[in-house]
Amino acid sequence: MTEAKKLSSLKLLAKRYARANRITLHQALDLFAVKLGFANWTKLVSASKNDWMPSSEQMASVEAFVAHALPAVDFQTGDPEAMTRRLAFLEQAEHGMIGIHAYRLQVAFHDVIMAGDGWSITVPENPGASPIVQTSAENDEKCPVFDPEFLQKALSLVRDRAVQVRGEISTDWPRRSTKPDIGGVVRHPLWGRDSGVWFCLHCDGKITGTQIAQNLWHCPGCGASPLDIFDTAFWCEDEGKSLPPVKTDSAVDEDKPRFRIVDDRPKLDLNAEKITLLIRSALLDDATNVSEKLGALQAQISVDDENDVWISLEDDLWPHDKDPAQALIVAAQLGLEVEFESMWSSTPFAWPGLGELTSSTSEYTQMMLDAYAQYDRSPDKQP
Repeated sequence: MTEAKKLSSLKLLAKRYARANRITLHQALDLFAVKLGFANWTKLVSASKNDWMPSSEQMASVEAFVAHALPAVDFQTGDPEAMTRRLAFLEQAEHGMIGIHAYRLQVAFHDVIMAGDGWSITVPENPGASPIVQTSAENDEKCPVFDPEFLQKALSLVRDRAVQVRGEISTDWPRRSTKPDIGGVVRHPLWGRDSGVWFCLHCDGKITGTQIAQNLWHCPGCGASPLDIFDTAFWCEDEGKSLPPVKTDSAVDEDKPRFRIVDDRPKLDLNAEKITLLIRSALLDDATNVSEKLGALQAQISVDDENDVWISLEDDLWPHDKDPAQALIVAAQLGLEVEFESMWSSTPFAWPGLGELTSSTSEYTQMMLDAYAQYDRSPDKQP
């Protein structure tokens, strides 16, 4: 690669890095120059005129730096060797270990989630939101997130991945969406509209273009997503002109994680759908022949607001004098009141009594086909 091409490549990489990190191009160029051993970009260009050219290893290092979209401050304060180790660690971070504790790392709807046995850490897409640490018990000695050293390492890893995700988002958006002009005007990344004042559907206040761009288009007041941000408050009579600035929660410390205790034990949440499923299964247990099986499948089962059950059984498929014993047992186990009734409706097949002769569905099917065949009067069936 010639000198001109390498400098051109560096400029393109700097442009991508600037977009991902929402900084100016000249800041990105200066960062790259420092990484390559120069005080700033001007010094690098001067050196290039005196036959200096970045090596292939140096170019690869810059490309890796851009690919991971780490924050500029990390580069300014870190040494190249430490940065290389950190990048390698991030590349292997989908599954790993911190000490003796295993974890998995994943991205879901731009939220970064690290999870282990009985704990998880979530860094939301919203840059202004605090990390959320969830555990199944409070101050459990066996849970590693209550160990400050472990928590710090885990948070560092999750935050680094979140920076990458946000950088990818910024790169996909128009440049004007993350970099306000001199008047503070920015472009909505989804609606494509330009404005210096924005409104959140959930907050009665104004948001500046600089505020919303810095917060990756999440409301600085309530954290609402870009889908809820508009250039006019169309829900107000004056379209938001009289609204005050959005109030932010000054008590929120985005660097300090919020702990949540989550009871993740399985819980039986009985609803109409689940009750119906169990009762119908019990009716099938009660069925002793195909006719009764069809009756169990065709039964109309209703569950009211108090979880009382009403069962309507087809009179031609279910014997009038047969109590569905298993269904009654299941209802008693669930503490439900049950009422039965007979109903008349069209059965799925003619001669429902055929099903009383066998418990085999395949045998019943053949009997049914033979019975229907006697009434088949199609031309090719004439004697």
